[in-house]
Amino acid sequence: LGLGTAFGIGLAGAMAVSGASIVDAKILTLTNGMALDTFWIQDADGAPFDSSSRLARLSSYMEQALSGRMRPAQELEKRRSSVPNRTRVFRVPLRVLIHNKASATHTLIEVNGRDRPGFLFDITAAMTGLGLQISSAHISTYGERVVDVFYVKDVFGLKVEHETKLRQLRRQLMKALA
Repeated sequence: LGLGTAFGIGLAGAMAVSGASIVDAKILTLTNGMALDTFWIQDADGAPFDSSSRLARLSSYMEQALSGRMRPAQELEKRRSSVPNRTRVFRVPLRVLIHNKASATHTLIEVNGRDRPGFLFDITAAMTGLGLQISSAHISTYGERVVDVFYVKDVFGLKVEHETKLRQLRRQLMKALA
């Protein structure tokens, strides 16, 4: 299941809880409803996330998140408050761009901000909380800066075009970025 589902959001949360930093990702929802999610991860220091103990912990957290035994939002909040984040010194302007002319079938959303644990989790949770379906996502991290692009549709499979909904979307995403 794709990132635009509770399962996919749980995966992003489990990765963040395990200490993995998502550097790049490609998420595609197929026409049959299945999704292919590919994540490139590293640790917080930019080193490979390849030790057997880290991978076992990641696998366990993913299983717990998917089965509902772990709530990534609560776990991330605990970890954020207990670990000092040295990247806070970097200032990256927060930006949400919403385009309806870039695609004939989807609303395109670009979010920019400072990388932090749970960034992707927070953004995708905000979108699905508003009833959006993420058809495709292109996740990129450049040092402390994140540039993520999402192709979304509303619950009816249409572009998001109503001005009130667009304002609400922009407001919720800015809140998730902050």
